[in-house]
Order: sequence, then C-alpha cells, then structure tokens
Amino acid sequence: MNMLRRTAWITILSLTSSCLALPAQEKPTAAGKQDPLAEMLAAFKEGGIELDREAKTISIKAELGRPDQPLEYLLINPRGKGHEALLVTEVKPSLLNAAMLALGLEKGQNARMKDKDPLPTLEEIEKGAPLVDIFPPEGMQVWFTLSWEEEGKKQEVAVEDLLVDLSAEAVASEVQWIFLGGRMAAPYRGDPPVFLADFAGNLISICYLEPPNHLVTMRHKRASDDQNWWIETDLCPKPETQVTFTIHRNKPELIEKGEAAAAKAKKGETRLP
Repeated sequence: MNMLRRTAWITILSLTSSCLALPAQEKPTAAGKQDPLAEMLAAFKEGGIELDREAKTISIKAELGRPDQPLEYLLINPRGKGHEALLVTEVKPSLLNAAMLALGLEKGQNARMKDKDPLPTLEEIEKGAPLVDIFPPEGMQVWFTLSWEEEGKKQEVAVEDLLVDLSAEAVASEVQWIFLGGRMAAPYRGDPPVFLADFAGNLISICYLEPPNHLVTMRHKRASDDQNWWIETDLCPKPETQVTFTIHRNKPELIEKGEAAAAKAKKGETRLP
C-alpha cells in the first residue's frame, strides 16, 4: 500500500458523512498542509474510484463478464468467481468499501438462517415446507446503475434490469441492495487478518451467501436461491463491453421512473416499453 493510500485509510476512520458534506474550500487546513479530505479523494481517484460528494455517487469502470452458471455475484474483481458474476472491475474492494463509508453508509447485517423448531414433518417437507427460517439482510440501502456506449449512444439502466428472476420468468423486480461493509479476518489459521473481499475478490452478491465477506448483498424474497438468477440477454451488452458502474447513496431518478412505470403496468394502466 503506497503512502497516499495509507493516508486515505487513516483519514477515512476520522472523517464522517457530515465532514464530507462541507465544501472543500470551507475546510481549514494548516499552512503548507494538504486538505486530508482532498488527499482521500485523490487516493480514491488513483484507485479508479470517482466519488462525487455533491451527487452522493461513486463511479467505477467495469466490464461485462462471461458467466456460464447461474449468477451469484453482481460485481467481482479478477480474483472473484467469474463463472458466476455479471460484472468484473479492477478496483480494489477495500478501497471501494472505504469510499462507500465516506458517503455515510454504515455496516449492515447479512441474511441469517435458523433451523425451524420444531422441524416440519416428512409429509410437510414433501409438500415443499422449508427446513429453515430466513431472516433477510438489514441495513442501509444503495442503488446501482450501469451505463455504456452503444452505436454512439449512451445507454443507462438500473442493474436489476439486467437480471432475470428464473422462478418468476421475468426481469428482477422489488430488489433492494443492502450495504454490509465486508470484514477483516485471517484467511487461514495463523495468518494475519486481511480484508477478505480483497482476498476472495467478490464484491456484491445477488443471493444470500455466508460468511459476509462481500460489501453488498441483494435483498429479495428469492435471494436465498443461488440457482435463480441469470442474465437478461436482450438488454445486456455483449461480454467484455466496457461500462461505468455507479453506486448511488440516494435513489436516482432513472430508478424512480422505472418503478413508477412498473407500478402503472401492474395496475393495467399502461404497458412497459
């Protein structure tokens, strides 16, 4: 880790969302010393992360992956599970996590499962009764959009528009993305602790996965099924297309409009395009 990035990590522990809300020019600094917030933003930029304090967004570069199995991850880096992921980025997970903390996000709780007590009978199991109770993840919500150039025109979508819910035989809907924040631990017994998303390379999950080494998880009534998600091939750009992946602290207008159109279509007032 170079000195600039080390400084960013130290700074992120002391800065809060209220600090970020102040314009840079209003931050007093000692004569001859660089504004620590400016240092942190520069470290993010060096690592491929554009943090827009006014818009409360984070943008990174990624490319469409080549998964050949049902999707478990929305976003990985090259160390991650490429055969089960939609997007691949070169950005370091720990640095992206720091940027999300810099937007004022707080660590949430991963989904949990607990054996039913009492367990269902064999007859109930044969009829489809579950063996466990599932408690969805809890925490602060974020929103994701994806943009790219296609035939000279900018395309922009909510990322869930690129996911197919196989059980519903439809594009994913009623999706929430919950910030978990990753975790530090030793990858092997006796090793020093590391940020495990850096070690494994998996950043954002589409289904409920344990342990919560990733930064963000989907919250959905079918997210416990790791065989339920696939690519919406009609809308999705071709593999290796270069895209901009944007994390939004507040719900973007694009998603608000999409939700409103879906609600009207559900009521039969109009048809989706």
